[in-house]
Amino acid sequence: MRAYNFTSAFSKILGLQTAFKSTLLSPTFFRPMSSISTMDTDINRTLSYWFDGPEAKKKWYGGGEKIDTEIRDQFGPLMEQARASELNSWESKPRGSLALLILLDQFSRNAFRSTPDSFSADSLALDIATKAIAKGFNLEVSNIQQIFFLMPFMHSETLLGQVAGVSLFEALLARCDPNSKDVEFLATSVQFARRHREPILRFGRFPSRNEILGRTSTPEEIEFLKEHPGGF
Repeated sequence: MRAYNFTSAFSKILGLQTAFKSTLLSPTFFRPMSSISTMDTDINRTLSYWFDGPEAKKKWYGGGEKIDTEIRDQFGPLMEQARASELNSWESKPRGSLALLILLDQFSRNAFRSTPDSFSADSLALDIATKAIAKGFNLEVSNIQQIFFLMPFMHSETLLGQVAGVSLFEALLARCDPNSKDVEFLATSVQFARRHREPILRFGRFPSRNEILGRTSTPEEIEFLKEHPGGF
């Protein structure tokens, strides 16, 4: 009869105990159920507002005062929590990370339109997006939802962010089934990402933000904005 390896078995038991203790000692384990429920509710209502219904895309690119006011009224306190890094627990889930990016990268542009605060959460959003993509979280949601994991790169005023963003958008399109209804929208998004890259290549910043941020435009940037009133 082969001798039983007690040393190996004991080591495995100790390993399991260590893992179990780590779970017990984690903040998530002791978080009240009401807190977990509230988190999930807030994640769901953020994503539902942004993605549900046939009019969703109008919110993304149409906007307007009505949408801006809705977002301020319905998500103002949640946005402030996100901007204060008080919703970091959301980063543990794909949908939570996505909702956090919607609050920081998208809703900020509505709630603080035409003010410096519309861009002030961009670096935080880019950091969250980078970590989420490194974990593969962007691959756990729909094609259209994946776009919003990539938007912080498109909004970045760094060349590295822009180059990475264009590559990520191109990879998203390449993964999509050619027969999918999403292909046309994703192809347009790739072109949009490339257009955002151009002013960063030329000027190292978005000239369209200069007035809002109190930056002085160069003669070249002024000419660029005459040719590209939208900024891209």
